[in-house]
Amino acid sequence: MPAQSEFDAAEFADRLAAMTDEEVFAMMQKLEEASESIALENRDDSDVFAQIAMVETAIEDRFPGQLLAPYKDWKQRRIGA
Repeated sequence: MPAQSEFDAAEFADRLAAMTDEEVFAMMQKLEEASESIALENRDDSDVFAQIAMVETAIEDRFPGQLLAPYKDWKQRRIGA
C-alpha cells in the first residue's frame, strides 16, 4: 500500500473555513470519488473518510438544519448543466 501523507485535521479545518460554498461542495465530490477507489481492507488506514466527515460538518454548519441537501442540490445542478 502506498504511504499516506500526514493528515493535519486542524490545517484541513482551516482550509475548509476559508473555502467558498462552491469549493466545499467540489471538495466533497472529490473526496466521495476518492473513497470509491479505496479497498475495504484499506479503509481504516485512509484519511479520506475523516475528511469527508469534516466536510459534512462544514456543510451542515453553513446550512443549519438542512443536513447535506445544499450539496445534493449542487450535484444535481451540475449533472443537469
